[in-house]
Amino acid sequence: MNIRAFFGRGREFLGRMLIKESARNPSGTFSLLALRLERDLPRQNRGRSVFVVTADDDAAGVEATMELAWCLAEELGHAVLLVDGVFDGQSLSAALGAADKAGLAELICAPTADHCTLEGTVQPTAHPRIAMLPRGSDNGERVTRVESVRNVLMASCEKYDFVLVLGSILVEGSRSLAFSSLVDAALLVAVEEQTTVDHVNRGKRILNDCGAARVALVLANRPQARRSNGR
Repeated sequence: MNIRAFFGRGREFLGRMLIKESARNPSGTFSLLALRLERDLPRQNRGRSVFVVTADDDAAGVEATMELAWCLAEELGHAVLLVDGVFDGQSLSAALGAADKAGLAELICAPTADHCTLEGTVQPTAHPRIAMLPRGSDNGERVTRVESVRNVLMASCEKYDFVLVLGSILVEGSRSLAFSSLVDAALLVAVEEQTTVDHVNRGKRILNDCGAARVALVLANRPQARRSNGR
């Protein structure tokens, strides 16, 4: 089945989904998705957290996370923190020029993580309302404890209106999946004319198995770099 045809079954397929409808972004913008997140996720006197993962393409996740952050900050006026939670790579950190900076890996190993230690680690971006928590220095030997991840996420939500965590589910058992059960919602990004229904099914199953209670499917265009190269 073609992913576009399958997309219409999004509500039935995703089940417990607070973001009421899947989002298509043929123009490359995530304005509608940003509005839905603002509307459907309760604030509860803290910022709202969203885990962004892709079914089969990490580059698409980077673009989707940055576009969504821009829409939340520029169009809706929110303070946004981007978190590079891809422990097995740092494409988001590299894209924002922070590949050599300390970040998440160091914070989750700290005895405590509060908004003060967080603010000493986050990096500015070109947009005044968007900050970045890089992946940090991680050689794969650090133990990712859920409680440490929770502390970093709670400190982030105390300071920012939206916390967008980019993760990876390309490999089952990815340490970034520690965020799944802690965030307010997870976005599974499928790439038009590329992602298969099997990839979407697998991604949804992994997220649910890792405790994500609210999952929404987002259909995105292919990453810009590959489109410009004709691939």
